[in-house]
Amino acid sequence: MKKFLSFCLALMMVCCLCLSSLTAGAVSFTPGFDVHSAAGLVINLDTGEVIYQKNADTQYMPGSLVQIMAAVIVLENCQNLSTSITADPALYESLKTTEYPEDVRYADIVGGDMLSVEELLYAMMLTSSCEAATMLANQFGNGSIQAFVDMMNAKADALGCTQTHFTNVTGLYDVSQKTTANDMALITQYALDQGIFQTIATAATFKPSTPNMDRHDDDWMWTHSNLMMDQTSSYYMEGARGIKTANLSMQGRNIITMASRDGNNFLVILLAAPFNNEDDRLEYYHMDDAKALFDWVFAHFSYRTILSDNTELGQVSVRNGNGVDYVLVRPDRSFGTLWYDSADINSVVQEVELRDNVSAPVKKGQQLGTVTLKFSGEDITTIDLVATSSVELSKFKYYMALIRHFPKTSWVTYAVILSILLGLIYIALCIYAHIRFLQRRKGIQPVHLQPNSAAVRKEAREAERKARQKRNSQNNKK
Repeated sequence: MKKFLSFCLALMMVCCLCLSSLTAGAVSFTPGFDVHSAAGLVINLDTGEVIYQKNADTQYMPGSLVQIMAAVIVLENCQNLSTSITADPALYESLKTTEYPEDVRYADIVGGDMLSVEELLYAMMLTSSCEAATMLANQFGNGSIQAFVDMMNAKADALGCTQTHFTNVTGLYDVSQKTTANDMALITQYALDQGIFQTIATAATFKPSTPNMDRHDDDWMWTHSNLMMDQTSSYYMEGARGIKTANLSMQGRNIITMASRDGNNFLVILLAAPFNNEDDRLEYYHMDDAKALFDWVFAHFSYRTILSDNTELGQVSVRNGNGVDYVLVRPDRSFGTLWYDSADINSVVQEVELRDNVSAPVKKGQQLGTVTLKFSGEDITTIDLVATSSVELSKFKYYMALIRHFPKTSWVTYAVILSILLGLIYIALCIYAHIRFLQRRKGIQPVHLQPNSAAVRKEAREAERKARQKRNSQNNKK
């Protein structure tokens, strides 16, 4: 039941992220400086808007960024964060023989240490502790680290991470373990809403309080690997918080971090920043990039209204309207977004599409079209256009339209076709009947009637007598 609820929550989160991407600006801007990291993403956490992106869909190895997903799985499956887990070095003994030992991160956890789930989460998120990650995976994978990794992949699929695949929980080098900046954005934004994840991932330090402190010095404490929170570091930036760093010798440095200023909250994701500069000197380019991007968005972006909901964007013809034959349209909502101060807001293009064949009645607020806002060829958003007023139906115009339209209706067409067919059938039947009549007529012989009564014979004799008298009379004259 708990897994089902978790899946539902993940699905809701994905829907929210999708909705934010539909309503928020989809245009990204380019800063006036080079970003050394191979891939990058800047997102406003308040609106979901993507401010900047670079190779955001290109796959790279995540390194210990995988532990963000590991923390999510633990938080969703742990009923009591105070549950103690005893360290067993046998679980992470293989770390000593890994191909790239310099990539392994430890939190000085020794065999027999009893640490709570919460403490192990701090160790993992602040120091990228491979011991803590392995212990948690074994605990919540029911004795199978692979089963835990499978849970991580299932969650990634549920969140819509189409280009992410996990193979371990430590983040150590594996060419099959891949992700993208966009996928890590989905995972991180989801994680920030899970339990105490944000509290843990943005803590500067944490001191465990285990019952066996005699194994460690009194100053045993974990410090977040993100130097942007360290006030003694040259990388310190006020307002920067957590979340996770990662180093891979064969790829470079990764970082996911957030910062807040003046009520605005931003998330920066950077992958595969080089270790060294052109002179082969060690550099922390991932933090240089993060600081520069944060300074850029805080200094140059402000909330601007791109389109007001009282802007009239055209008119739609209306048939059979009472006194009017059109209605004006406007956006059904205002649209505002974070806007780069160097980008001309007047360059935003409005592509309006209006409906045809609109008939009265029309209600105020009825959807009659859309407007798509574009900048530099990129879609920002699409907004419905609605009627600014109502248009009543004119019954006189309506009935007149029906009369005019009646000859064009399909019923009239069908009636004409049927009449023609019946007429043709009638003509064919008449022709056939006439031909049959002529055929019968040609086949009848003359019939001579024979007298068959005394009256008829008497009449015949009288006629013959008169005929003889007439002939005799003519002969006598001669």
